Amino acid sequence: MRTQPSITVDAIPELLRDLRSPWGDQVELEFTPSTSAPGGPVEAPDLRVRLRWDDQTYEFAAAAKSRSTPKAIDAALLQAERLSRSTGLPPMVIVPYLNERRLDRLADESVSGIDLSGNGIAIVPGRLLLRRSDRPNRWPESQPTKYAYRGATSIVPRAFLCRPEFGSVGAIKDAIAARGGSIALSTVSKALARMAEDVLVERSGARIRLLQPESLLDRLRDDFQTPATRAAIRVKVTEPMADLFKRANDQRQRPRLVLSGASSQDRYAAGLRLDDPVAYCDRISELRDRVGDRWEETERFADLTILETSERTPFFDARTDQTGLTYASPVQAYLELSGGDKRDREMAAEIRTLILREVENAWSV
Repeated sequence: MRTQPSITVDAIPELLRDLRSPWGDQVELEFTPSTSAPGGPVEAPDLRVRLRWDDQTYEFAAAAKSRSTPKAIDAALLQAERLSRSTGLPPMVIVPYLNERRLDRLADESVSGIDLSGNGIAIVPGRLLLRRSDRPNRWPESQPTKYAYRGATSIVPRAFLCRPEFGSVGAIKDAIAARGGSIALSTVSKALARMAEDVLVERSGARIRLLQPESLLDRLRDDFQTPATRAAIRVKVTEPMADLFKRANDQRQRPRLVLSGASSQDRYAAGLRLDDPVAYCDRISELRDRVGDRWEETERFADLTILETSERTPFFDARTDQTGLTYASPVQAYLELSGGDKRDREMAAEIRTLILREVENAWSV
């Protein structure tokens, strides 16, 4: 499979010549590189694209980019709109790959687009609308931190939903540690690079600021994976559940036992799940020592399932109520419930509103 770094803007015309029209042989495409000298008084299109269908011909002014990141597409849109104003031709962008979300955005902006994977949209308002979107990405990204929104690295974007602005990379690392997480400074930097590519944060001088909290939640939801577990036990608790959590968690240290996101929903949303609660711990053997005889390990009549995991995401931003019961963060609850049944998804939507409200309140402070 090819990778994006092998593409340059200058190579795009040749790559397009080998590509069939996204809309079949009945639609002909002709690509003509600009012949204007660089730095001239009027910005010239990277390519002029001629589309023929039946007896109609349409011409577009195209901006081409060698990457398909949101940041690159933002730049292509701005350039294409400038080219349209200067040439009087409908605007078009050409990039390596356009997925459904990016095609939807082009449609909203009334801008045409063609990719190097065989997808595209052609728009001339009131006259033409063609769309093709089912071909796979032939030019996958090969940039660092591909999984910035998944697993341990996802703690970095989650930190911005607790505090939407930081003064340094080190401040992000410290804020993560203060909320029960643990991450290397180099991982923070790599995650930030990916988030900047996706136009989710901006870096201006010493300021690192969240731009799109809703889009960030979407990325976390789309890439979310249930934490991997090493062991599981089922127990019958012989004292109030909150007392068990108080024994397990030394409040001077990061939490060792926390309810799962799905089992934390009643703290953040109306309604109640009927299944027995599930909790995550970092080491069952140490938990046994802390709890002593205050539970009975059993498969019959158990009222709590405990899962051992080495991941810190279930523990990040965990919140303890006045009774001592420790809940997962609202973000963890949202992510776990988003993949559930209809009722779970309804509760997830309610928690999403809460998260965005907390971000808005943090911005106003």
